[in-house]
Amino acid sequence: MPSKTKSRPLSDIAKRKRIEDELKASEVRYRRLFETAKDGILFLDADTGRITDANPFLQDLLGYSHAELLGKMLWEIGPFRDIAASRGAFRKLQRKKYIRYDNLPLETKGRRHRHVEFVSNVYRVNGTEVIQCNIRDITARYQAEQALADTGKLLEQRVEARTAELLMANRLMKNMLDEGKRAGEMIAKSRERLRNLSGRLQSLLEEERTRISREIHDVLGQTLTAMKMDLSLISRSLASDGHAGHSAKIREIERNVNNIIRTVRRIATDMRPGILDELGVAPALEWLVKDFQKRTGISGKIVLRGVDRTTDTVLSTAIFRIVQEALTNVMRHAAASQVTVSLEKMNNALILEVKDNGIGIMEERIFHSKSLGLIGMRERVLLLGGEVAISGKPGEGTLVRVTIPTGSGAISNV
Repeated sequence: MPSKTKSRPLSDIAKRKRIEDELKASEVRYRRLFETAKDGILFLDADTGRITDANPFLQDLLGYSHAELLGKMLWEIGPFRDIAASRGAFRKLQRKKYIRYDNLPLETKGRRHRHVEFVSNVYRVNGTEVIQCNIRDITARYQAEQALADTGKLLEQRVEARTAELLMANRLMKNMLDEGKRAGEMIAKSRERLRNLSGRLQSLLEEERTRISREIHDVLGQTLTAMKMDLSLISRSLASDGHAGHSAKIREIERNVNNIIRTVRRIATDMRPGILDELGVAPALEWLVKDFQKRTGISGKIVLRGVDRTTDTVLSTAIFRIVQEALTNVMRHAAASQVTVSLEKMNNALILEVKDNGIGIMEERIFHSKSLGLIGMRERVLLLGGEVAISGKPGEGTLVRVTIPTGSGAISNV
């Protein structure tokens, strides 16, 4: 049986051997990690700052061979010359045991520009301080961030440019709207002046018609009547003196004078019917429809609802002239056999309708610039603050509908 004193040294040797093997295996594993790492690893002497080792990734990154790096001071290597006067940075590292650069620009031996994340730590190995520098290539990330930042700046510039364009467009639009508003106001004022002028001209025209009608009726009519009386006296005188042969000629002249008198009365009545001024629009419309039927042979009907017999010159004249123009259109264009004129007072408005059973007005004629009668009709109604609606259906006739307010500003009695 072996003694205990001999077995202990053998056991210690085995332990040391196992520890040495484990250390060798650990060194091998670490060396493999060092050699195959995808980040740069650099070892420095903590006292002198000289490079003691550099892994292959760092050699490829910087473009220097292992031999070119060994024994060099860190700040003697081209890429690291700009590390904040590296001597001062090295002293800071010695003092704080740690230093970091999140984005360190480097230039390789081949003058390629790279961006790295640089982290240095000081630690002890077998009682000796060692500096390990881990260097990660972030060039791709930096370029992506830079491209993103450039894109952001470009977008911001475009937004600013578009904003400036929009502001300019808004100013131009505002100026155009202001000019349009001013032009609209000028047009509105011009229309108002033209409408007032039109109203004044129509008023003057009616006054002139009334004057001429009276002149024809009073002067010419009386002269013709006197002439007729003289002819009668001459006829009787010739007959009593035995000149009966001349009586036939005198009677012919007398018939011509009678025809002239009727024509003069009709012209005077057409220009300004006395019934309109004496009794108002309702009786005047009744007379107008009957006269229209007698002259044209077209059956005429008049319907009056809620319309009294008081008079107002402006409104009465407008309604009378509108109906007169509508009946003229029926006679000229409608080929109708029947026409109905209705005038009704409803609430604060007068509703006038002229409807025939003719061929129906074509839509293009309603707003045609040459339809002067319809234009005049609209102008009369607009001057009274009213509305005109004209519609027609082929084979069903035409309807002219006029609405004139009577409550405020317009005339309340007709």
